[in-house]
Amino acid sequence: MIIKPFNCSIGKLNELTPDTPVNLVLSGGGEKGVAHIAFIEALNERNIKINAISACSAGSLVGSMYASGLSTEEMLDFFRTTDIFQYSWITFAKAGIFDSSNYLRLIKNKIKPTFEELHTPLYVSTTNLNRGATHYFSKGELLKPVLASCAIPGLFNPVEINGELYSDGGVLDNFPLMPFKKSEYPVIGSYVVYPSVKTNDKLNSTLNVLEHSFKLLSLASEEYKFFKTYATACFPLDEFSGFSKKEVDDIYEKAKEYIEEKLQ
Repeated sequence: MIIKPFNCSIGKLNELTPDTPVNLVLSGGGEKGVAHIAFIEALNERNIKINAISACSAGSLVGSMYASGLSTEEMLDFFRTTDIFQYSWITFAKAGIFDSSNYLRLIKNKIKPTFEELHTPLYVSTTNLNRGATHYFSKGELLKPVLASCAIPGLFNPVEINGELYSDGGVLDNFPLMPFKKSEYPVIGSYVVYPSVKTNDKLNSTLNVLEHSFKLLSLASEEYKFFKTYATACFPLDEFSGFSKKEVDDIYEKAKEYIEEKLQ
Protein backbone atom coordinates (compact mmCIF):
# COMPACT_ATOMS: atom_id res chain seq x y z
CA MET A 1 0.00 0.00 0.00
CA ILE A 2 1.36 3.42 -0.99
CA ILE A 3 0.36 6.26 1.29
CA LYS A 4 0.27 9.80 -0.06
CA PRO A 5 -0.11 12.81 2.26
CA PHE A 6 -3.79 13.78 2.06
CA ASN A 7 -2.95 17.44 2.61
CA CYS A 8 -0.78 17.63 -0.51
CA SER A 9 -3.53 19.55 -2.28
CA ILE A 10 -4.79 23.12 -2.38
CA GLY A 11 -8.42 22.42 -3.17
CA LYS A 12 -9.43 23.58 0.32
CA LEU A 13 -8.46 27.13 -0.63
CA ASN A 14 -11.81 27.31 -2.39
CA GLU A 15 -13.45 26.97 1.01
CA LEU A 16 -11.77 30.06 2.45
CA THR A 17 -13.84 33.23 2.45
CA PRO A 18 -12.33 36.42 0.93
CA ASP A 19 -10.08 38.42 3.26
CA THR A 20 -9.29 35.32 5.32
CA PRO A 21 -5.81 35.82 6.80
CA VAL A 22 -3.41 32.88 6.35
CA ASN A 23 0.15 32.13 7.34
CA LEU A 24 2.23 30.99 4.39
CA VAL A 25 5.12 28.47 4.38
CA LEU A 26 7.47 28.51 1.37
CA SER A 27 10.01 25.74 0.76
CA GLY A 28 13.41 26.00 -0.86
CA GLY A 29 14.09 24.71 -4.36
CA GLY A 30 16.33 27.01 -6.43
CA GLU A 31 14.65 28.35 -9.55
CA LYS A 32 11.64 26.15 -8.74
CA GLY A 33 10.85 28.84 -6.18
CA VAL A 34 9.21 30.66 -9.08
CA ALA A 35 6.19 28.42 -8.39
CA HIS A 36 5.76 30.31 -5.11
CA ILE A 37 5.13 33.45 -7.15
CA ALA A 38 2.33 31.76 -9.09
CA PHE A 39 0.88 30.56 -5.79
CA ILE A 40 0.96 34.05 -4.26
CA GLU A 41 -0.83 35.32 -7.37
CA ALA A 42 -3.56 32.73 -6.82
CA LEU A 43 -3.98 33.84 -3.20
CA ASN A 44 -4.16 37.49 -4.27
CA GLU A 45 -6.78 36.70 -6.92
CA ARG A 46 -8.95 35.12 -4.23
CA ASN A 47 -8.40 38.03 -1.83
CA ILE A 48 -6.78 35.71 0.68
CA LYS A 49 -4.64 37.87 2.94
CA ILE A 50 -1.11 36.72 3.75
CA ASN A 51 -0.69 37.46 7.45
CA ALA A 52 2.91 36.23 7.78
CA ILE A 53 5.47 34.15 5.88
CA SER A 54 7.93 31.47 7.00
CA ALA A 55 10.38 30.53 4.28
CA CYS A 56 13.55 28.71 3.33
CA SER A 57 16.19 29.30 0.66
CA ALA A 58 14.51 30.32 -2.63
CA GLY A 59 11.30 30.65 -0.63
CA SER A 60 12.98 33.18 1.64
CA LEU A 61 14.01 35.19 -1.40
CA VAL A 62 10.45 35.20 -2.77
CA GLY A 63 9.02 35.84 0.67
CA SER A 64 11.34 38.76 1.41
CA MET A 65 10.65 40.34 -1.98
CA TYR A 66 6.89 40.02 -1.49
CA ALA A 67 7.12 41.40 2.04
CA SER A 68 9.24 44.27 0.71
CA GLY A 69 6.42 45.31 -1.61
CA LEU A 70 7.57 43.93 -4.97
CA SER A 71 4.87 42.88 -7.41
CA THR A 72 4.75 39.30 -8.67
CA GLU A 73 5.85 40.52 -12.11
CA GLU A 74 8.89 42.24 -10.58
CA MET A 75 9.78 39.04 -8.75
CA LEU A 76 9.43 37.00 -11.93
CA ASP A 77 11.63 39.46 -13.79
CA PHE A 78 14.33 39.04 -11.14
CA PHE A 79 14.41 35.27 -11.62
CA ARG A 80 14.31 35.62 -15.40
CA THR A 81 17.31 37.95 -15.52
CA THR A 82 19.49 36.74 -12.66
CA ASP A 83 22.05 33.96 -13.00
CA ILE A 84 22.48 31.85 -9.87
CA PHE A 85 25.92 30.75 -11.03
CA GLN A 86 28.14 33.60 -12.14
CA TYR A 87 31.47 32.03 -12.95
CA SER A 88 33.43 35.21 -12.37
CA TRP A 89 32.52 34.76 -8.70
CA ILE A 90 34.16 31.35 -8.32
CA THR A 91 36.46 31.28 -5.30
CA PHE A 92 39.03 28.83 -3.98
CA ALA A 93 39.68 30.74 -0.78
CA LYS A 94 36.36 30.02 0.95
CA ALA A 95 34.26 27.00 1.92
CA GLY A 96 32.19 27.04 -1.25
CA ILE A 97 32.65 27.17 -5.02
CA PHE A 98 30.89 30.55 -5.30
CA ASP A 99 31.47 33.53 -3.00
CA SER A 100 28.12 34.22 -1.33
CA SER A 101 29.00 37.82 -0.49
CA ASN A 102 28.86 38.78 -4.18
CA TYR A 103 25.15 37.99 -4.25
CA LEU A 104 24.38 40.79 -1.83
CA ARG A 105 24.56 43.26 -4.71
CA LEU A 106 21.86 41.31 -6.57
CA ILE A 107 19.30 41.42 -3.78
CA LYS A 108 20.06 44.57 -1.80
CA ASN A 109 17.88 46.72 -4.06
CA LYS A 110 15.08 44.14 -4.11
CA ILE A 111 14.44 43.67 -0.40
CA LYS A 112 14.29 45.92 2.64
CA PRO A 113 17.43 46.20 4.82
CA THR A 114 15.69 44.99 8.00
CA PHE A 115 12.84 42.70 9.03
CA GLU A 116 11.17 45.60 10.81
CA GLU A 117 10.72 47.49 7.51
CA LEU A 118 8.80 44.68 5.82
CA HIS A 119 5.09 45.03 5.06
CA THR A 120 4.48 41.41 6.13
CA PRO A 121 6.12 39.58 9.07
CA LEU A 122 8.75 37.12 7.83
CA TYR A 123 10.66 34.18 9.34
CA VAL A 124 13.77 32.97 7.50
CA SER A 125 14.98 29.41 8.04
CA THR A 126 18.76 28.96 8.16
CA THR A 127 21.14 26.30 9.43
CA ASN A 128 23.61 27.32 12.13
CA LEU A 129 26.58 25.17 11.19
CA ASN A 130 28.45 25.81 14.45
CA ARG A 131 25.60 24.49 16.59
CA GLY A 132 24.07 22.06 14.10
CA ALA A 133 20.64 23.57 14.56
CA THR A 134 17.95 25.45 12.66
CA HIS A 135 17.80 29.18 13.34
CA TYR A 136 14.77 31.25 12.36
CA PHE A 137 15.61 34.91 11.81
CA SER A 138 12.74 37.37 12.22
CA LYS A 139 14.25 40.66 13.36
CA GLY A 140 17.23 42.89 12.69
CA GLU A 141 19.26 42.77 9.47
CA LEU A 142 17.48 40.97 6.63
CA LEU A 143 20.02 40.70 3.80
CA LYS A 144 22.49 38.29 5.41
CA PRO A 145 19.87 35.84 6.75
CA VAL A 146 18.27 35.61 3.29
CA LEU A 147 21.68 35.11 1.73
CA ALA A 148 22.53 32.43 4.29
CA SER A 149 19.20 30.67 3.77
CA CYS A 150 20.03 30.38 0.06
CA ALA A 151 23.67 29.26 0.56
CA ILE A 152 23.61 25.65 -0.65
CA PRO A 153 26.50 23.81 1.11
CA GLY A 154 29.42 23.11 -1.18
CA LEU A 155 28.21 25.54 -3.84
CA PHE A 156 28.07 28.74 -1.77
CA ASN A 157 30.21 29.47 1.25
CA PRO A 158 28.46 29.92 4.62
CA VAL A 159 27.52 33.42 5.74
CA GLU A 160 28.93 34.77 9.00
CA ILE A 161 26.35 36.44 11.26
CA ASN A 162 27.28 37.58 14.77
CA GLY A 163 30.43 35.47 14.72
CA GLU A 164 28.79 32.19 13.65
CA LEU A 165 28.37 30.49 10.30
CA TYR A 166 24.96 30.01 8.68
CA SER A 167 24.01 28.05 5.59
CA ASP A 168 21.01 26.81 3.60
CA GLY A 169 17.98 26.31 5.84
CA GLY A 170 17.06 23.30 3.72
CA VAL A 171 19.78 21.25 5.38
CA LEU A 172 17.54 20.82 8.44
CA ASP A 173 14.22 22.52 7.70
CA ASN A 174 13.22 23.03 4.09
CA PHE A 175 9.54 23.50 5.00
CA PRO A 176 9.71 25.80 8.05
CA LEU A 177 6.39 25.23 9.72
CA MET A 178 7.73 25.68 13.27
CA PRO A 179 7.23 29.48 13.51
CA PHE A 180 3.49 28.86 12.99
CA LYS A 181 3.21 25.99 15.47
CA LYS A 182 0.64 27.94 17.48
CA SER A 183 -0.91 29.82 14.56
CA GLU A 184 -4.41 31.18 15.07
CA TYR A 185 -4.84 31.37 11.30
CA PRO A 186 -4.92 28.61 8.64
CA VAL A 187 -1.42 27.63 7.56
CA ILE A 188 -0.97 27.24 3.81
CA GLY A 189 2.12 25.58 2.34
CA SER A 190 3.92 25.74 -0.99
CA TYR A 191 6.36 22.87 -1.56
CA VAL A 192 8.28 22.95 -4.84
CA VAL A 193 10.59 19.93 -4.55
CA TYR A 194 8.07 17.11 -4.39
CA PRO A 195 9.55 14.06 -6.22
CA SER A 196 7.56 12.58 -9.08
CA VAL A 197 6.74 8.93 -9.75
CA LYS A 198 9.60 7.39 -11.74
CA THR A 199 9.46 4.71 -14.42
CA ASN A 200 12.26 2.14 -14.59
CA ASP A 201 13.97 3.86 -17.49
CA LYS A 202 14.33 7.01 -15.35
CA LEU A 203 16.19 4.99 -12.71
CA ASN A 204 18.71 3.32 -14.98
CA SER A 205 21.92 4.96 -13.77
CA THR A 206 23.77 5.43 -10.50
CA LEU A 207 23.35 9.20 -10.67
CA ASN A 208 19.60 8.98 -11.31
CA VAL A 209 19.05 6.57 -8.42
CA LEU A 210 21.16 8.66 -6.04
CA GLU A 211 19.44 11.89 -7.03
CA HIS A 212 15.95 10.42 -6.64
CA SER A 213 16.87 8.76 -3.35
CA PHE A 214 18.12 12.06 -1.97
CA LYS A 215 14.83 13.73 -2.90
CA LEU A 216 12.89 10.94 -1.19
CA LEU A 217 15.07 11.26 1.91
CA SER A 218 14.40 14.99 2.02
CA LEU A 219 10.66 14.47 1.57
CA ALA A 220 10.60 11.92 4.40
CA SER A 221 11.80 14.60 6.83
CA GLU A 222 9.17 17.12 5.68
CA GLU A 223 6.11 15.07 4.71
CA TYR A 224 4.55 14.85 8.18
CA LYS A 225 4.32 18.66 8.27
CA PHE A 226 1.82 18.67 5.41
CA PHE A 227 -0.70 17.04 7.76
CA LYS A 228 -0.30 20.00 10.12
CA THR A 229 -1.27 22.59 7.48
CA TYR A 230 -4.71 23.59 6.30
CA ALA A 231 -3.54 22.79 2.76
CA THR A 232 -0.23 22.43 0.95
CA ALA A 233 0.57 22.73 -2.74
CA CYS A 234 3.08 20.07 -3.85
CA PHE A 235 4.19 21.31 -7.23
CA PRO A 236 5.10 18.65 -9.86
CA LEU A 237 8.40 20.20 -10.97
CA ASP A 238 10.74 17.20 -10.87
CA GLU A 239 11.53 17.58 -14.57
CA PHE A 240 13.40 20.82 -13.88
CA SER A 241 16.91 21.10 -12.44
CA GLY A 242 16.15 24.27 -10.50
CA PHE A 243 19.52 25.80 -11.37
CA SER A 244 18.93 27.62 -14.66
CA LYS A 245 17.14 30.88 -15.36
CA LYS A 246 16.19 29.41 -18.76
CA GLU A 247 13.68 27.23 -16.89
CA VAL A 248 11.90 30.11 -15.16
CA ASP A 249 9.04 30.66 -17.59
CA ASP A 250 8.40 26.93 -17.99
CA ILE A 251 8.36 26.45 -14.21
CA TYR A 252 5.97 29.36 -13.83
CA GLU A 253 3.60 28.01 -16.50
CA LYS A 254 3.70 24.49 -15.03
CA ALA A 255 2.88 25.92 -11.60
CA LYS A 256 -0.03 27.91 -13.03
CA GLU A 257 -1.41 24.76 -14.68
CA TYR A 258 -1.18 22.86 -11.40
CA ILE A 259 -3.01 25.63 -9.53
CA GLU A 260 -5.74 25.91 -12.12
CA GLU A 261 -6.27 22.13 -12.11
CA LYS A 262 -6.47 21.90 -8.32
CA LEU A 263 -8.68 24.96 -7.84
CA GLN A 264 -11.15 24.50 -10.70
